[in-house]
Amino acid sequence: MNRLCFSIIVVSLLFVCFSYAADLNLSNPYVSSYPFESAVIHYTIKDQYGHGKTSESTEVVYIKGDRLAKVIKMAVPDPKAKGKTRNIETLQVFDPDYVYSVNLNDKIGTRIDNPNKYTKPVYDSLSDKEKEAFHKRMDVRGVLSLDLLGLGKKVGTDTLLGRECDVYESGKRMGPEELSKMIASGEEEDYFYMKSWIWRAAKIPLKTITYDVRGSDEMVATKIEENVRIPDSRFKVPSDVKITYDEEKSEFEKKEALARFNLYKTGNPMVIRMKLKPEEINPNQGSKTSESNK
Repeated sequence: MNRLCFSIIVVSLLFVCFSYAADLNLSNPYVSSYPFESAVIHYTIKDQYGHGKTSESTEVVYIKGDRLAKVIKMAVPDPKAKGKTRNIETLQVFDPDYVYSVNLNDKIGTRIDNPNKYTKPVYDSLSDKEKEAFHKRMDVRGVLSLDLLGLGKKVGTDTLLGRECDVYESGKRMGPEELSKMIASGEEEDYFYMKSWIWRAAKIPLKTITYDVRGSDEMVATKIEENVRIPDSRFKVPSDVKITYDEEKSEFEKKEALARFNLYKTGNPMVIRMKLKPEEINPNQGSKTSESNK
């Protein structure tokens, strides 16, 4: 092969690679992209409280295409039996149109609009130049994913369950003496520290550790199953559950998502304004509230 042909091939390959990278850079951040067709991720969660008590729970996340479901099982103090606990099972379902939060024990739940159905099409309507600016503003703010806000600064890499992870820290980890001084100063509510291990290829947390003045939480992935069969029923709310549409929360989530979209599009923050419905309150508990801006 002569030098001219070789140079043309190299340039062509570089052009294809750069074009592909550019396309990836402008991809819609409101559309999740995974390195698998489906996955089931198992987590254990340990909560430790300031008074020395601990609790454990489990979480299983099911992902298939553009749908996600979380099943959380935990033991909580039983208000009717001192010193005893009762098991609680909750379900969250995220589909392209709605987000469901369900208490499977009490067979009740709420539904709100998935805010992504408002932000996804407006991002698609941006020009390439606007999309590029959008991603640059995310990068400047250290936003890895719009589902992973507040990760903080990248401090290293690690491997969990055979998956490469980027490690992030937010806040400052304090020792007992520093924490005691903060509590003495009355500023303990400001204390928060989080460390996260994010599966790089999937942008999914595989481990998070958080500390505040009340105690600590640790969530760790214990098993990952990729490209497994998940029935469609896993992403549906059981038929015996009573679902209520939460209009107020739905509207707030929509406005918040569009405000954040506007921030990355223009660089200018927006104030979220909502008109709340009047609420009747028992005179013995307080006065009647009126419509206000939130």
